[in-house]
Amino acid sequence: MTKKLTALEEEFNLPSIEELMPDVEAEEVVEPTVEETEKQIVQYKHNLSIAERADAALPMVTGMEQLDKEMDDYATKAMQTFEDLCDLGKNVEDRHAAPIFDSASKMLGAALQAKQAKMDKKLKMIELQMRQRRIDQEEKKTDAYVKDKLGADDDTEEVSGRIIGSRSELLNEIMNKMKNDDK
Repeated sequence: MTKKLTALEEEFNLPSIEELMPDVEAEEVVEPTVEETEKQIVQYKHNLSIAERADAALPMVTGMEQLDKEMDDYATKAMQTFEDLCDLGKNVEDRHAAPIFDSASKMLGAALQAKQAKMDKKLKMIELQMRQRRIDQEEKKTDAYVKDKLGADDDTEEVSGRIIGSRSELLNEIMNKMKNDDK
């Protein structure tokens, strides 16, 4: 029992914890054995191999650049139509202008949706790249742990538990690569 706990019991005139709960024992932290660790590593690698097989089974996605171009063309056409409808709405009688301006606002909404879809796709790609890097780092750490604990003699390099760089640097690097790919 600690001195602070004893002092508090005396100060507030309380019975000791041992008197109140004699059957409760402190839980011991059990270190996993080498066999348990090996089983966990084998399970982890098995799960990774399943993910790799699933990746190989999926067809490669092509034409992403074409989709970007099409979304840009769609947004450009919608904005041009919006401007034309606004000009037309200004040159007709007031009673006929309302449906024209309504159609113009729908064209503006379509342009915004096209731009939003393009941005959502880019953000999703960034998220997937970050996940892939995280998986790669975890795999390197696992391989390093296996090499360290089990004495495996393969050609994997040893990895420390620290992350080099920051999330913002990683995002900037990915965004710069995407900008260069767009050009």
